[in-house]
Amino acid sequence: MQDNENLEGKDMAAMSVENLFLGVQESYSEAQQRALEENRSFAKTEFFRMDKFGVYRLRILPIAPNQDGTIDRKSYEYPVHQMLMELEKPATGGKQSFMYVTVPRATDAGYSVDMIDTYRKAAIDAANDMGDEKLAEKIGGGSFGGGLKYNYGHALYIYDMNERAKGLQLLTLSHSQFKDLDERKFNLWQKKLVKNPNYPCPISSVYNAYPVEIEKKKNGAKTEYIATIDNESDNDALSLDELNALMAAPRIPEIIYRYSRYQFEATIEFLKQCDSKYGLSIMETEEMKEVVEQLRSELPKDDTGSFSFDKRTKDSKENAENGGISADDLFNRFDELQEKGLGDKTEEGQELRALIRSYIEQEKLPIHVSRSTKNTDLIDLIEEAIEKGSGASAEEDHSCEEEEQEQEQSENTGRNRTRR
Repeated sequence: MQDNENLEGKDMAAMSVENLFLGVQESYSEAQQRALEENRSFAKTEFFRMDKFGVYRLRILPIAPNQDGTIDRKSYEYPVHQMLMELEKPATGGKQSFMYVTVPRATDAGYSVDMIDTYRKAAIDAANDMGDEKLAEKIGGGSFGGGLKYNYGHALYIYDMNERAKGLQLLTLSHSQFKDLDERKFNLWQKKLVKNPNYPCPISSVYNAYPVEIEKKKNGAKTEYIATIDNESDNDALSLDELNALMAAPRIPEIIYRYSRYQFEATIEFLKQCDSKYGLSIMETEEMKEVVEQLRSELPKDDTGSFSFDKRTKDSKENAENGGISADDLFNRFDELQEKGLGDKTEEGQELRALIRSYIEQEKLPIHVSRSTKNTDLIDLIEEAIEKGSGASAEEDHSCEEEEQEQEQSENTGRNRTRR
């Protein structure tokens, strides 16, 4: 009897262990989801840019759902507030030089406070209290004019229909470009709904989207972007492979809302320099100190990056990759100057030139900046250098492990814009 009980106990123990393993076996769908998540970590994000005059023919893509069928946003775009901060480097031999860091609004990235918004409001109030309305107006304006207002844009995935084989690309439209496109979308959609009350979005639906054409052209001294929807063409249906590619791609918020400790520390330095530039002491107020400490406490503990003006060290190199000036930042400023009809000799034109110099230095591009070279020519030379793969990206150290190389390439893609 005792032997039977012992045997039965052993059988039950064996079955229990077996059930434990059987209960945690990975299913096909779970393996597929894990593969998607892992591949997404190393997926390369290509950025699309309308850097030449002409017509761009695009296929707008919907936002991908989650694996369980839910979706975070029913649309084709995510709004983004960003600022390109100009930081003056410590003087070396009396020569003034700058570096640039792009930062998103921290509250958009999920944090409870934003240092720039808090500083901007306090600085405007302080300038008004001093009776300096011009300073208050400057601080409240856009960053291109020396102010602290975030640029507002919209990020979306697209296919370049002229070079579809390049795959998914991320495009950021200015708010005015987006509103123009959105207005045309609604006008067409209303006409479609008359015949079919269930007609989906005419520019981003899976099977019934029309190509979008954006023409970049000169209008006197200004640059214009005109969007149209080619509803005379056949609908463009996404293939199963393209849908899988969209599911496997990094989610747009992961790209545009990334906020690191490097950017946090760079912002503190930037705002301290704003105090000096504006003749204020906002960073010394209790309100700003509390906001700084609140945001510091919310940053991930495993983010060990730090901001530094010194780019010679490995840590600083990684920091630059996380937040340094990108080709996008440079070209966006150039476009804004063109749209406003502002020449090289204006204050804004000189700011752009300083930005160009810093970018060339940062990327170690083989470009000489002379007084007679126009900003437009320098932009063209930078584009050519990027196409040829010149500069720091060609000098990367290949001594690290393969996985680290893949991760670094993934993080560097914000700099390497796809060229036409």
